[in-house]
Amino acid sequence: MAEILIEVVHVTVALFMILVVLVQGGNEGGAAAAFGGGSSSGVFGATGATSLLGKLTYGAALIFMATSITLTVIQGKSGDIGLKERLKQQSGEQAPAPGSAAPAAPAAN
Repeated sequence: MAEILIEVVHVTVALFMILVVLVQGGNEGGAAAAFGGGSSSGVFGATGATSLLGKLTYGAALIFMATSITLTVIQGKSGDIGLKERLKQQSGEQAPAPGSAAPAAPAAN
């Protein structure tokens, strides 16, 4: 249940971050210029846009990184065995058992 909630938050924050980055006015004015805003004034005004949208971007990026790390840890713990155990099992299956004799050479006639 918690994993599903974290996934929903993760996708929502990712979409929100896309929206916030597109609305920010850069050198070209961003999406705000496409919808009638001039390059000198963004959607939230000339000075307010940088501080508000910048904080929203930093906050969304922080939440996105936290949910990414959390989902990675949850997925890593959900497996039955880890990589080291799998490699040990594979090497154990391929290597001959200790104490087993090598095949005998054919008898010469």
